[in-house]
Amino acid sequence: MLDPTEIGIFTTLGVAFAAGLLFLALWGKQNPLRVSAYALIAVTFLYVGFAFRSLDPNSWVAVEMTGVAIFGSLAYMSIIFSPWFLVVGLALHPLWAVVFHYNGSGAVFTPGPFALANAGFDVALALYAVYAILQRAKIKIPAGIAQDNRAQDNRKTRRGKAQ
Repeated sequence: MLDPTEIGIFTTLGVAFAAGLLFLALWGKQNPLRVSAYALIAVTFLYVGFAFRSLDPNSWVAVEMTGVAIFGSLAYMSIIFSPWFLVVGLALHPLWAVVFHYNGSGAVFTPGPFALANAGFDVALALYAVYAILQRAKIKIPAGIAQDNRAQDNRKTRRGKAQ
């Protein structure tokens, strides 16, 4: 077990990684919620890799693949149905990381700092997802209408300069 300072450091490191991922997604003009869904899937596969280090890799890989199926399904449903599935997946995954991989039997093969950084990463992405979903719901402008309004504003600006 790590001491409280180390727990804080590694959790903060996970939050920093999440901020970096969101920055890169926004900078690259990608949907940050979709990138977060892909990140959730990728992180669950990292635990499969850790399971290969255990004394009984067949059993542990099967357990970790169950996690991939659960969290991968939530990520997939967030892309197809509702982004709230992503929030659920990102909110539940830190519990999986801390309860099972840091404090539980998965701690045998999972590095403690990774489980804590992963928890911080997931919580930060979940909070951003809630913020983004609520912002999108508050400003409900269909894309076609927003483009039409910008075109009208541009015409008004040009007319004002011509006079």
